[in-house]
Amino acid sequence: KMQEAVAEEVNKRLAKATSELQDKYASGAVSKETSVDGPTGQLYKNKEAEEAKKRKEKLKSKSAEEKNQQQQAALQDKGGDEEEDDEKGDGDEDYELRLIKEQRLKQIKQAHQQKLHDIGKGHGQYREIVQDEFIAEVTSSDHVIVHFYHRDFPKCEVMNLHLQKIAQRHVEAKFVKLNAEKTMFFVEKLKVRSMPTVVIFHDGVAVDKIIGFEGLTEGLPEGHEDEWRTVTLARLLASKGAIKKELIVDEDGQAADLEERLQAMRKNAFVKYSNLDCDDELELSD
Repeated sequence: KMQEAVAEEVNKRLAKATSELQDKYASGAVSKETSVDGPTGQLYKNKEAEEAKKRKEKLKSKSAEEKNQQQQAALQDKGGDEEEDDEKGDGDEDYELRLIKEQRLKQIKQAHQQKLHDIGKGHGQYREIVQDEFIAEVTSSDHVIVHFYHRDFPKCEVMNLHLQKIAQRHVEAKFVKLNAEKTMFFVEKLKVRSMPTVVIFHDGVAVDKIIGFEGLTEGLPEGHEDEWRTVTLARLLASKGAIKKELIVDEDGQAADLEERLQAMRKNAFVKYSNLDCDDELELSD
C-alpha cells in the first residue's frame, strides 16, 4: 500500500508539471529567455539585431556624408569652370593677351637656357683647337664653323678677324679654327686645297664650304678684295644655314651711318659759324 501511495503521488506531480508546462507553451512564456550568453538565446538575438541595425545606420550615414562631399567638390569644380568661362567671356582680349605674354615668357626662358647650354659647350667665342679635339668639337653642337688656316697667309688673318666678331654675336653656332699644317688627316679627309677654307658642319656632318673669299668680294674694286665687311660673311653663313639670319646685326653699317651723321653735324656747325656777321663784336669783361 505504501508503494501504491508513492506511485500515486508521483503521477500527480508529473501530471501537474505537464499541465503547467502546457500552460506555459500556451501563454508563450516558455519563449522568454533569461540568458544572454547562449548562442540561441532570444535576448542575444535581439542584441545582435540592434547592433546590426546600428552598423547599417552608421554605414548609411558615412555613405551619405561621402556623397555630400563629392557633390560639394563637383560644385566647386563647376564654379571654377564657370568663373574661368566668365573670365574668358568678360575679357576675351585680356585673356588672349595674357596667354600670348605667358607663351612669350616661356620662349624667352627656353632661349636663355639654350644659350647658357651652348655657352657651356664653347659657343660665343672663337677658339683654336687641335686635331685630337676635332671630332668631339664638331659632333657636340648642331652647327659648327671650322676655319682651316695657315699662319703665313694674310687672307687667313682677315678671315680670323671677321669670324671673331661673328662668333661673339651668334651664340647659336660654334666657331673654331684649326691649323691646317698640324691636321693633315682632316685636311685630306675634307679635301681642303686652299687657304682660308671655312667648313660648315650640321650635326657632325660637313655640308658646305667657303673657299678663300668666294662670295665676299662682290662690288669691291680691284686691289681691295680683302676689305669686305663682317656682315657680308655673316649673311653668307646664314644663307648656308650656319647661323640665324634674323640675328644678324650690321654693326659696320651702323658705325658708318653714325660717322656720316657726325660729319654732317660738323659741316652744318661750320657753315653756321661762317655765316655769322663778322661786324659783330664780342664784349669781353675786364
